[in-house]
Amino acid sequence: MLNRITPKHIEELIAASTVHDSKMGAKTTVVVLILPNGFEVVESSGCVDPANYDHDLGVATCMKRIRDKLWMLEGYLLQHTLNHTISATRIPDAIARVCYEVNRAYCQALGDDSQLAWVDALPWQRDSAIKGVLLHMEPTDHGPEASHAAWVAHMLAEGWTYGPTKDTEAKTHPCLVPFDKLPREQQAKDYIFRAIVHAMT
Repeated sequence: MLNRITPKHIEELIAASTVHDSKMGAKTTVVVLILPNGFEVVESSGCVDPANYDHDLGVATCMKRIRDKLWMLEGYLLQHTLNHTISATRIPDAIARVCYEVNRAYCQALGDDSQLAWVDALPWQRDSAIKGVLLHMEPTDHGPEASHAAWVAHMLAEGWTYGPTKDTEAKTHPCLVPFDKLPREQQAKDYIFRAIVHAMT
């Protein structure tokens, strides 16, 4: 993807365009540059005394102004494209934060206050949430059990194992079991997570 505007880019754009020039009245030159996408850039140049009219000079003056306009137009387009790209890359992070905070609130309702706020969450916790979001943003409609399976795989990769209680130091967790073995209130987390992703995409 183009990440900066260069003189070469402007000249290639002009070369790929169609140029029409004409004399208007006794002392005005008008140049129309039709860009490959059909957009037209129009400039005019005139002199005071018709006796001093020089068509070639008028065309050159108009083309200089058109080049200046193209720099502005292409600069705007590039900025818009870059901002859109940056926003698109931030979407999973933003949704992951919502999913994480809703899950944290749900856990608190169940009496589990062990989860830190998103801003204080450990990297693996954020990564796990983002991966879960990306999973449910895929064209394939994954069920809530897919969220759990992805979470289990991530936890195991981080060195966690099954344990009857959640222990961040020992890295044990009671939910490291197949989805159908989870208590209903724990399965609900994956239903909620999936619903949030689908609602926000």
